[in-house]
Amino acid sequence: MKSRLRFSKFLNPASSQASSHSEITMAQLWREFLPLSLSDVTMACGDPLITTTLAHLPDARNNLAAVGIAKALAVFFESPIIMILHASNVLAPTQASRRALWQFVLVSGGGLSVLLTLLGVPIVFEAVGDRLLGVPSELSPLVRQVLLLMGGWAFAIAWRRYFQGLLIHAGHTQAVAQASLLRLGAVGLILVTGFMLKLPGAVLAGSALMLGVIVEAISVTVAAKRRGVLRPPNNEPVTRPIALPATLPQVWKFYYPLANSMLVVWGGRALLISIIARAQDSTLAIAAWSAAWGLVLVIANSTRMVQQMIIKHRGKVSDRRLLTFALTVGGVCSGVLLLMSTTAIGDQMIQSFIGSDRALVDRIKPVLLFCSGIPLLVALQNATQGFLVGEGRTGTLNLVTWIGTGALLAVATVAVQSGMGGAMAAAIAMVVAMLIEVSCLLLKRKQLI
Repeated sequence: MKSRLRFSKFLNPASSQASSHSEITMAQLWREFLPLSLSDVTMACGDPLITTTLAHLPDARNNLAAVGIAKALAVFFESPIIMILHASNVLAPTQASRRALWQFVLVSGGGLSVLLTLLGVPIVFEAVGDRLLGVPSELSPLVRQVLLLMGGWAFAIAWRRYFQGLLIHAGHTQAVAQASLLRLGAVGLILVTGFMLKLPGAVLAGSALMLGVIVEAISVTVAAKRRGVLRPPNNEPVTRPIALPATLPQVWKFYYPLANSMLVVWGGRALLISIIARAQDSTLAIAAWSAAWGLVLVIANSTRMVQQMIIKHRGKVSDRRLLTFALTVGGVCSGVLLLMSTTAIGDQMIQSFIGSDRALVDRIKPVLLFCSGIPLLVALQNATQGFLVGEGRTGTLNLVTWIGTGALLAVATVAVQSGMGGAMAAAIAMVVAMLIEVSCLLLKRKQLI
């Protein structure tokens, strides 16, 4: 207990340091945060652009459902390296840590991309997608097409997030935002070109997703080189309350709980699709949930970078101010989603986004309303995760993730079996799971203090 109290004092600077806390204001935090938030928003905007394009192409409902399934599977294979951004930010102060993390990026990203490509092979997908996940037979060929096109997804994401973390640590947040805008522009250009050429929806979506992330990865790499971020750190003082790993095995030991937690999260999201596929309105429900969740993520993702702000500014800004900042960001974004789901302008936006399929629109609107609190929960989730990652308590984060994902799948299963529509069942399960996870994270954070 005494050692925990001493650790807490180390993480929470004494009142004598209050003057240093006051040097960074909420306005300054917002100015630094907005470019990072823009990068996540532009990344998330790609999904609605793809959805809108598919909605205006032939066989829209099947294409939307197939892309939703393929994207969920691709993100599942991406999930172990999602936290590379956080690790890169934390480990940036020393050259040995950077080198070891880059080796980890090459091994993990490359291996996961090979596995994702294999999943698109018909004999493999038949065993995993058709039998295990219950993908409807009419969607299987389309899903496989998208998976094969996105084979390099995990490697490109790992590569991109490594250099993003270095740029964030060095304070070049605008470069991160600019790269995301280039990605969005590339996705838009590919979609417009494919739409004019009348390409099949699945091929067009897979190509846009893959080429967009490659453009962003190249952009952040060039930005890091031009800004001197790749030069060895000049004996930068390390204020983290953990010993920074300097070898590949040490990086693995530090990173494994983070990888496992994301694997659980996105594995749960992939299994959620399989639960929706067993609802009475399976194909319509998958299409509605994929479209609605894509809209929710556009807004909710704009809060995720509060985690990077906390990791970077921990010890320079009081924990209270950092948490207040996260709540403010989440509250603003939830308010935007609430207005979108309840106003006439929001209704027009949904219809222009999804097209003339009235059945889809009717399924999406209640899902958006029920999920309007998700951005606030995401902000709280990422804030508490930022505190824990900065403290090296990655195992705690992993445990809480298992609890939340278990709740997600249990609630969705019960709701679908009771006859509820698949999209609404998924929305209820997601909100309940996030409430449980945020509550557990806050409890663990309180125990440390």
